[in-house]
Amino acid sequence: MWLRSSVAVRRLPRGIWNLKGVGGGGSEVSGGGKIDNGGQELRRSVPIFVHGARIAKPFAVHCKSATYSSRQHGATVRVLEKCMVAPPPNTIQEKSLPLTFFDLPFLHSPLIHHIFFCDYSHPTSHFTNEVIPKLKTSLSLTLQHYFPLAGNLIIPYNSRKPEIRYANGDSISLAVIESSEDFSLLTSNTARASDDFYPLVPKLPPSVCSSSSGALLAPLLAVQVTLFPTAGICVGFTFQRVPADGNACHKCGSDEELIASGSLPYYDRSVIDDPSELSSILWDQQRNKQFTSSQPEYVPTNKVRDTLVMHQSDVQRLKQIVLEKCPKLSRVSTFTVTCAYVWTCLIKSRRASGEEIKENDLEHFMIGADCRSLIASPLPANYFGNCLVNCIITAKTVELMQESGFIKAAGLIGEVIREKLHNKGGVLNGAEKWLSEIEGLNPERVVGVAGSPKFAVYDMDFGWGKPRKSEVISIDTTGSISLNECRDSKGDLEVGLSLPKVKMEPFSAIFASGIMEAKDQH
Repeated sequence: MWLRSSVAVRRLPRGIWNLKGVGGGGSEVSGGGKIDNGGQELRRSVPIFVHGARIAKPFAVHCKSATYSSRQHGATVRVLEKCMVAPPPNTIQEKSLPLTFFDLPFLHSPLIHHIFFCDYSHPTSHFTNEVIPKLKTSLSLTLQHYFPLAGNLIIPYNSRKPEIRYANGDSISLAVIESSEDFSLLTSNTARASDDFYPLVPKLPPSVCSSSSGALLAPLLAVQVTLFPTAGICVGFTFQRVPADGNACHKCGSDEELIASGSLPYYDRSVIDDPSELSSILWDQQRNKQFTSSQPEYVPTNKVRDTLVMHQSDVQRLKQIVLEKCPKLSRVSTFTVTCAYVWTCLIKSRRASGEEIKENDLEHFMIGADCRSLIASPLPANYFGNCLVNCIITAKTVELMQESGFIKAAGLIGEVIREKLHNKGGVLNGAEKWLSEIEGLNPERVVGVAGSPKFAVYDMDFGWGKPRKSEVISIDTTGSISLNECRDSKGDLEVGLSLPKVKMEPFSAIFASGIMEAKDQH
């Protein structure tokens, strides 16, 4: 059955609405927008509990529901509903997770924005009546198993180590939006304005200061579901980087399969040995840094976003070229070849775009390598948290801009990964320098990788089958490329980039030219 609750919109100056309510854990929910009824008081019923045959207990949803329209980036955006979704009541006890030395380096990392497009041919009425209630149910039950994401990052005022804490009633923000943007254009493998994607990115609620302890409480996750009527749906996530790495977070999208297989997330931090007190060392290095307590306001990027496909046949040709030039290598991985090729194309495109290049500058490529199975006490594959070591590859600009730059890059990437993961001193050798190593790099010359083909993003199912497209929006500001498997062609890879148009055009030309040259050679 349904239980419904009314939400009031009080009369304000014509054209403006304001709502306030209480979200999970006692947090205040508020917002504003445009009223189309001349400012008269509105009451609108919204579902707050759902019971079904497969749900033993109601899930908690604290809603504010109103509709308003605005023009953003050339498209009409209509807010259908905003609410807070919590795990089912009384299913999770209050729990705290200390931050390990694997987590602490990400304490001040930029927020991650990841969106998924799915095909959906129904109108708005079907979406609001059928989809949204089921989505809230599914989200609530998922949070039951991934409860840290419903909690907060706690940063004590007295410089004690931060922790992740879930308290009864904690919840996440869910926004439901309707957009008139062109769904087929957004999901295409062509150059698109990066700014057109930001209306699809959820806003993480701001951090608050606890009145009792003085600690800063920072929400970890926000979700937005955007409808493109009769065309598709976009599910967007904004989350703090500190709770878990991509390997762990992407398993949330396969929650039902994991539950069925008995492979629920594993949270025990005590299994991570820290005899050198790395967590204390890494915390001491950043305890005086101010934590960014709110999501930065949107600023136009003036970039274009493109998705390039690395076909398996092209990757095999590039591998063959590397092995011919480096006979000492017995093999080279698809990941290494792809990263090396894209990295060198990016560097070469800078000069082609008119940028002044200093040939003796240093270029850096950064990879986060999973080491769950390589630490002294190996972690289970379903460990929910961070367990990465940074592999930083460095070379002079002049070396990578030469015709043999791709060969050089591939050799360096493979060498650094092997040395880092199979170091005689262990993968944690030099871990006390993790932060200082990164801080010593010129951010204008760093390219990172967001994602991995191993994450299988197109195996996720939000209820509408295989996603049409995956986009990592945060690469707009981090300088990274995104990398994942192709949706429909096994063995092919998708490479996502966001660059100023003046750089994207020469990059695309250099990228295509190199692939054609490889075909001519093999």
